Amino acid sequence: MIFERILILRVIITSLIGITSYVGDRLLQEKNEVIRALSDNFTHATVGGLTWSLILILSKKSILQNISSVVLCFFIASFVDVDHFLAAGSWKLHDAAHSAKRGYLHCSTIPITMWLILFLYSKIFNQQNVANYGWIILSSFLSHHIRDANRRGMWFCPIGSTPPIPYYFYLSLSMIFPYIVHFCMSLLTTHSIEIKESLVNIV
Repeated sequence: MIFERILILRVIITSLIGITSYVGDRLLQEKNEVIRALSDNFTHATVGGLTWSLILILSKKSILQNISSVVLCFFIASFVDVDHFLAAGSWKLHDAAHSAKRGYLHCSTIPITMWLILFLYSKIFNQQNVANYGWIILSSFLSHHIRDANRRGMWFCPIGSTPPIPYYFYLSLSMIFPYIVHFCMSLLTTHSIEIKESLVNIV
């Protein structure tokens, strides 16, 4: 019974990621620039929150007991868009929305680097909470970048950008992304435990 509930939750949240993204994309056709910008940013934030919620479920953790991390992921995914204004050099919405430049918060190299630093720190100093923040940062940023990649590709500075991702591939990738993150989390956790056990046996 518990397994069935968890499975249903996984299906629901996975579907919600796809549905939210699709509806948010349709709202980009809205003529009013303010509504278009607000709905786009809210979609990014919601997808970020849903992404971390699904990762929690896959990790067999309670969403309610970890609601602060879901909210954090929601706000970080939203915050990424601040760099549209910084890149445009203006706080006017029209300038930010029509800037040809991409802000550095849209460079996927940055959250990956931040995650790596926090992950290594957590292992060296045995601070698991630090590692969790690293995963939250990675999930919130990349869920945002994947959605934007449909229009402008993924940007890995200083290497360059990929071509724009086909629409339905981007939707599929957004829904699969939490499973990829969870797999990496599980793999690295297991690997760390094996290393520790090996060191103990050597000693």
